[in-house]
Amino acid sequence: MTGSRSLFFYGTLVHPSILARVIGNDGAHLTTDDAILEGHTRHHVVGEDYPAVVAASAGKAIMGRELTAEEGRVQGSLVSGLTDKDVALLDEFEGNEYTRSSVTVTLSSETAQGEVYLWSDPLSRLSASIWTFEEFLRESAHRWVGAEGEKRGEYAEVDRRRAMGGFITPTGVREVEQKALRAEKEYEPFGKSLREKYWTFEKGWVNLNHGSYGSAPKPVIDACRAISERSEAAPDRFMRLEYMEQLKDARRRLAEFVHCDTDDLVVVNNATTGVNDVLRSLTNSWEKGDKLLYYSTTIYNACSASLQYIVDTHPHLNLSLVPVQLAYPVSHADVLEATRKAIDEANAAGGGKVRLGFFDAISSNPGVVVPWEELVKLCRSKGVLSLVDAAHQIGQLPVNLRASQPDFWVSNCHKWLLAHRSCAVLYIAKEHQHLIHAVPTGHYYRKREGPSPNGEPAWVPEFEWNGTIDFSPFLATAAALDFRRDVLGGEDRINAYCHKLAIDGGELTAKVLGTETMRNKEGEGELVAHMINVRLPIDVPPSSFSADEKTKLVEFFFSTQALEHKTTVPIWVHRDLWWTRLSAQVYNDLADFEYVAEVLKSVCKRVNEGEHRGEKLPTEEEKVALEVDA
Repeated sequence: MTGSRSLFFYGTLVHPSILARVIGNDGAHLTTDDAILEGHTRHHVVGEDYPAVVAASAGKAIMGRELTAEEGRVQGSLVSGLTDKDVALLDEFEGNEYTRSSVTVTLSSETAQGEVYLWSDPLSRLSASIWTFEEFLRESAHRWVGAEGEKRGEYAEVDRRRAMGGFITPTGVREVEQKALRAEKEYEPFGKSLREKYWTFEKGWVNLNHGSYGSAPKPVIDACRAISERSEAAPDRFMRLEYMEQLKDARRRLAEFVHCDTDDLVVVNNATTGVNDVLRSLTNSWEKGDKLLYYSTTIYNACSASLQYIVDTHPHLNLSLVPVQLAYPVSHADVLEATRKAIDEANAAGGGKVRLGFFDAISSNPGVVVPWEELVKLCRSKGVLSLVDAAHQIGQLPVNLRASQPDFWVSNCHKWLLAHRSCAVLYIAKEHQHLIHAVPTGHYYRKREGPSPNGEPAWVPEFEWNGTIDFSPFLATAAALDFRRDVLGGEDRINAYCHKLAIDGGELTAKVLGTETMRNKEGEGELVAHMINVRLPIDVPPSSFSADEKTKLVEFFFSTQALEHKTTVPIWVHRDLWWTRLSAQVYNDLADFEYVAEVLKSVCKRVNEGEHRGEKLPTEEEKVALEVDA
């Protein structure tokens, strides 16, 4: 809708000339009111003219002391009547340093709703001093509005920031760029030395199964412990006065990471919880005969069970599941075609339409990349809702939810993002937020008939508190994001290393085992991110085992690795073959794959000899000896 947005400005944009320059018009359609944003502080950004606003709890950490009443409130202007085009230009101008969030501000005699650009970059870039507009006018405004008009490059700073297309490079003096160049050379090498310095694995443990449970580095564990100790020091103060602002800060950082609005995202315990929040909420909108599509050969077991539970507990709706079988390796194009065909055939069969497509971003077993963005588009074109189980994605592949626009998307932070167990993010597209409720139901449940008319995120409070839990893993996600950027060197460096290691390590393992990796041909779409699948040399196909024998084999496989070799990687079945999945993380190196390859070779040999059944078949040497004795 045009001309309906209100934003609270507190820094350079309070200056009318700067605002007009940014939005590209004279602002005649706008109204301005003096306003105050309570519970926040305004700081200098180191090396810059402009300020940043953060929650008061973060402000206290920056200042290293309690805030005064004046420091804990931000004076500014509430500008109303902004169009969507105005806001889009403002978003580009503010760039990736800030996240636009909904707030309540105080006017002269009432409160009002609006949005504000809150700082989402590291707090280390902010100084322990309060920014004032008066000081800006006195010392720096000439750089933004030009003391001598166009002759001196009027609005040079505005143009500089807009030219960056939303990705802001701090001017912050040349030292900032030089520091970044030095840091690139100073980042510690990935592999064993990094593992020994930042991880707490027991001596000799080789962790090549990061994908199952993740593993947080020491700085994240320390941050989590510090938050927990703060909570235990004064539980009521923490729960009633502190945790909420910290949770909002965590949501802002995570929303920035996956490129969505803060109020489109909440934090939940794990991906399975998020999936159930969505599935159980949607039952109120299903129609009789609706069909739910999923990939039966790759779906995570808890998710297939959740789908079946929805069908079983709503017999009056006569819901049904539409399984799509995928036999990997399979091209991305074939995945799309199989899905399109399944939707069309299910709809043509009558009795109801396909209403939901449930698919992975990166599936678990096999651990393969799924073309989920294209599947979202396909579902949208067919009038099908998309639920993306991205449990393995965040921290393994880039995410841009504004671009991909799924209806529902959930991802674990405690896996590849390196957050502490357990923690996940749940994204809900704005048009569906009125449908979604937290499981279990908490204090803030409210029936919502439709999207909030004033744009308020009415669904968020239900997820901010739906029962007392340990919030420290949620709140420590900022430490994980900082660690990835400041210690590991950022997403590109992490992804390049882990992807190459997964491929090289997988091929090495397959060579040792005399088997193969699960890869697509060139041009068919990449299956490997940071996990690779390797076929195991177990002679008897899974279909020849009874259920009890399979259970014994899996138990033997895990226990032998863990207890005898100080490692463990999973075993699973696909295309009636036995496979394992190997995870490459920054603390791994090729030597880890070499070690695990030899372990797998040994364990599979013992399986082929029948040891998992509690018996041991004679080896070839023993057979020869028996024949001689005979």
